[in-house]
Amino acid sequence: MRRQRRTTTRLACASHERGGLCDGPRPASDLEARRALNEYSDKKIYTLSQLGKSLKRTLEQVTHGRDLWFKAEIAKLSTSPSGHVYLELVEEHLGQRLAVMRGTLWKGQLAVVREALGEAADQILARGTEIVFRGKVNYHPVYGVSLVIEEIDVSAMIGEVERRKQATIATLKAQGTFELNRSLPLPRLMQRVALIGSPGTSGFRDFGMHLLRNEWGVGFDVEVFAATVQGKDAPPTLIDALSRAQAWQPDVVVMVRGGGSALDLDAFNDLDLCLAISQSTLPVFTGIGHETDLCVADLVAHKHFKTPTAVADDLVDRLVTERSHLAEWGLAVGQRAQHRLAWERTRMAKDLQTLVLQPRQLLAAEGVRLAHAREQLAVQAQQALAQQLQHIKHLATTVHTLQPENTLARGFAVARKDGQAIRDAEALAVNDTLSLQFHRGSADVTVTRVNSPSDE
Repeated sequence: MRRQRRTTTRLACASHERGGLCDGPRPASDLEARRALNEYSDKKIYTLSQLGKSLKRTLEQVTHGRDLWFKAEIAKLSTSPSGHVYLELVEEHLGQRLAVMRGTLWKGQLAVVREALGEAADQILARGTEIVFRGKVNYHPVYGVSLVIEEIDVSAMIGEVERRKQATIATLKAQGTFELNRSLPLPRLMQRVALIGSPGTSGFRDFGMHLLRNEWGVGFDVEVFAATVQGKDAPPTLIDALSRAQAWQPDVVVMVRGGGSALDLDAFNDLDLCLAISQSTLPVFTGIGHETDLCVADLVAHKHFKTPTAVADDLVDRLVTERSHLAEWGLAVGQRAQHRLAWERTRMAKDLQTLVLQPRQLLAAEGVRLAHAREQLAVQAQQALAQQLQHIKHLATTVHTLQPENTLARGFAVARKDGQAIRDAEALAVNDTLSLQFHRGSADVTVTRVNSPSDE
């Protein structure tokens, strides 16, 4: 019994150790020990290698060892000293990772893939590129599941690019923003240029050389706003550069990139980038190197060009043309000014001749005018004086006629009482003594009767 109890206790401890619980207390009774033993015997426990073999068999049953086609984005890429390429492949949606898996491109197959991709190999085998590839699902008990790449299908990738491109165009047209930038007016003089691109690239250098070292010698004020122009990181950096360029308030914004395949230029089909270009408050010119097809960024820009050099040449031609127009306008203004000055000189010469050669005639004419005015003034003065004398004579006659002596001479008399002239009969009473003044002499009279105005 004691041996059985010790055995039971060891089995229980082993069960706990495998469950990670060996630090706990041992069973306190035989009942607990038997319960632990039963629980241990009921569990089906697998080792990692067993699980790995099961996963491998399942994958082999599903794939039958055949190659399958996959689509994924290269998140990381590294080359081992032996020449093998190891990739981290991801699937994302709206910025959220849905799946992550390792990818392997063995050294021998890498040469075959590179030869098939041609000049675009470095651009395709780069971080941020979405690839469509054929490969096998491989399971390693230590390294887990991985995808062994056998072939990369460029045509399928181009088809996916075209699909995204058409989706971007449809969205912009549905939002009514497809032609916004083209509706902006262009300044007549475009000398202040905001340049968006990747410094050091051939397209960037070509634009600068043609613009700043043009054969006409016209000058430009250029401000560079650096951005990535290829890969997954290109759209956000281009949008940020466009925002900073607008804050600088240039006459025009120029976005350039050198030549490349449709896959290289896919960043310029990005919806957010194209929306930022179309809604820019300043005209945007694009010089994205391509031979035939256009990026969506070209379609929504104010004007697009096949190469960065073509953009520079257009800006130079515009400035030279405007400068020529200004020169012609200045010449025309100068000629009109000269004609006006000549006419004014002629007029002033005539006026000067009149002032210098005819002063006496002018003075004589003024003398005649003054003499005539003086005569008219004398006549008018005499007439006015005669009228005033006649009026004074009439007044004198009137005054003479109205004198008291002359009035008495016409038979009137002045009645006085106590020395005061009587004007109203009611001021008299019967038996009052009055003095009557005549033209010649006077007489005293007594009032015998007074008649009031009401008695008459």
